[in-house]
Amino acid sequence: MDLERFYIWQDWPAERQKLFFTALVAGWALILFMVWSGLAESQSKAERIMLSSKQKYAKVVPLVEQLKAGEASVGALVDREPMIAAQQVIRDLGLDGRLTSLRPLQSGADAGQGVQVLLESLNLPELIALLRDFKVRGALKVSSFNINHRLDSPELADVQIILVR
Repeated sequence: MDLERFYIWQDWPAERQKLFFTALVAGWALILFMVWSGLAESQSKAERIMLSSKQKYAKVVPLVEQLKAGEASVGALVDREPMIAAQQVIRDLGLDGRLTSLRPLQSGADAGQGVQVLLESLNLPELIALLRDFKVRGALKVSSFNINHRLDSPELADVQIILVR
């Protein structure tokens, strides 16, 4: 092996050697730029993913807390009489201002273990929450349910519910 011919550009003219080294430096700079831009893009993508994850987490946390609170309150009013349990559920949902009547059942096989509830001007989410809490928190079953739309406001309804245990 001839050491004088170790580098291939030694025999080239000076202009071609200058062009070769300029292209070599430009190629090296291009490679470094591509590596740097790839790393910068991956870092910015990681930041976007992290931000998206934080936003999803912030949306889910209140739901999880609500579920935990709901699980903790399952059967919380089971040991109370149906009348007191129904009052507590209505009060906790903030519907006591719309309560028209709450009275125990007077006759029938369910006397003493049932209650009749009349509420007015409820919207659908309030009605669903009310029925859910009657079942989950108070262990009360709906034996009769009547709903009437209000003429003054069609999106609201008056309800009559008979609850038994």
